[in-house]
Amino acid sequence: MSLSTKHITAKSLLEPNPQVLEQNAFLEAMRFRHACKVFDSTKKIPQNHLDIIIESGRLTPSSFGLEPTRLLVVRDSSVRESLKPLCWNQSQITDCSEVVIYLSKIADMSHTTNYATQMFERKVGGSKPEEVRAKLKAYKDERYAGFLAQNGYVDSSSIYQWSAKQAYLIAISMMNCAAFLGVDSCAIEGFDRSELEEFLGIDTFSEQVALLVCFGYRIAPPKHKAPRIAFNEFAKIL
Repeated sequence: MSLSTKHITAKSLLEPNPQVLEQNAFLEAMRFRHACKVFDSTKKIPQNHLDIIIESGRLTPSSFGLEPTRLLVVRDSSVRESLKPLCWNQSQITDCSEVVIYLSKIADMSHTTNYATQMFERKVGGSKPEEVRAKLKAYKDERYAGFLAQNGYVDSSSIYQWSAKQAYLIAISMMNCAAFLGVDSCAIEGFDRSELEEFLGIDTFSEQVALLVCFGYRIAPPKHKAPRIAFNEFAKIL
């Protein structure tokens, strides 16, 4: 990466201590994680581990704290068999332990909705009704509405693009948490969204599918270590 202007020059970070990186338990889990293509269909995730993975998603931050993502956890084998042809016939759909479908809210994300009001009321506080109304107006009807307008989030298509980003944050948290527990995962973006939403009976005015993630256990270790760019190529300091 080359970043240099009249006022700012990017510099390489100092070389990290390899021993520190090697001995960090979280980074060890990150190195364990890979996009698992072949799951062991005989192994199921213990319920307590699945609960922890889902909770890690629930605790993930979201833009403005609006929490626009909802999950469908698909365990039923017959349902997953029906999902498979809608997901490019990828074997992970039927061989994993659970498929998580990430739904992104659309209509509720307007600043004028009851949902937005309820979400912001949790944050503003205030002991008097007029105080709450004033804070809501400043935060929801001015700051949040301005954010939507400034970024062009003005219709269902553009709002979906923004709302889906929040789903990806949750998926990343859950995949990292799963790796820490020794559970494998594979994000699935290859699917027919309209057919999948029709199969699930989703009201696409209200919400739409952002992505799917399969969770389970690898049938064998990956043949090759995933390549990564160098630490100092990845990050620069200003």
